[in-house]
Amino acid sequence: MINVTTGIRAEEVRLQGQHALFVEGRDKDSVDPKVLNALFSGGLRIEPLGPSFSVKSVAEALHPHHPTYYFLIDRDHHEHDFVEGCWKNFPDPDTDNLLVWRRREIENYFLEPQYLGRSKYCRVSEERLGERILHFANQRLFLDIANHVVISIRKELKRNWIKKFKNPDEFSTRDDALIKLKAANEFDQHRTNVHNKVSAEEVERRFMDFLVRMTGGQDEITFGVGEWLHLIQGKKVLAQVVNSKCFQVATTGGNPLMGREKLNEVVKDLLVKDTAVQPDDFMALKKTDRQKGQQIKLSYVVQHRLKRAGAWRRVDLPELIRPPFHMVYRRDPKHVRVVRV
Repeated sequence: MINVTTGIRAEEVRLQGQHALFVEGRDKDSVDPKVLNALFSGGLRIEPLGPSFSVKSVAEALHPHHPTYYFLIDRDHHEHDFVEGCWKNFPDPDTDNLLVWRRREIENYFLEPQYLGRSKYCRVSEERLGERILHFANQRLFLDIANHVVISIRKELKRNWIKKFKNPDEFSTRDDALIKLKAANEFDQHRTNVHNKVSAEEVERRFMDFLVRMTGGQDEITFGVGEWLHLIQGKKVLAQVVNSKCFQVATTGGNPLMGREKLNEVVKDLLVKDTAVQPDDFMALKKTDRQKGQQIKLSYVVQHRLKRAGAWRRVDLPELIRPPFHMVYRRDPKHVRVVRV
């Protein structure tokens, strides 16, 4: 059955015809939109939406109405199985068309000396560059592990540990309400749960678990061992490496660049290199975008116009729709014809 929604504004029609990727970042000069604009060579609309929780919230709100909107966030605290599920099924309406980087932040992908050292702005050997990456990463190793412990406990304690009451007959008076509320077993269970999760023994256990994961059981992190490249705060490490003496970037007037401008120039230079040297996840994302242009695995929202009324309408087709976009022209309620635009 075809469901028709009336009252769609022309501006909505225009926007729904665009593929857009919403990412983390304060503005369009942030690393995430800069990287992705360079990666897609301007062929995909990239919009920054602030921190990851903002992107997720917008994804949940907009996806049902804008199925050509896609959302990409840092891995942060997301578990391995959830992340891999996103990559396997993306774009997936069941996850709000949300994709999560396999590494903690997009900057983590640039912490490979074989890749980062290809920048024309690099002034040191690959070996020396690797030493500086490890130096800055080791400096913050224990800080990042401690923060992983905090985030993991905080995430678990935010879970919906008690359900709301529903029967008004049990709350007819103030005393009845207080008795019912204080008798809820969930409060005792939650107090016990909180105590267990924040006990000194549990905090130490989590710390040691993250330490082993990141270092692979070694005293310090090194390339090829442990998961530190995925879990370290790459945003901080990459900024330190690029703004060290390892890289020199100047304006057209010869003045040295520093800070975010310097970092953006290094990143943009790397992304125009041959595809063979690009991180696998970058190429997988680009491949996914090409596939979206050929086949959308969604109940696609297709725009059409009712000629007699001259009003924009929206038609939800449950079958597979292949771009370029189609228009549906309806002569009467029993006759629907799909034509190629």
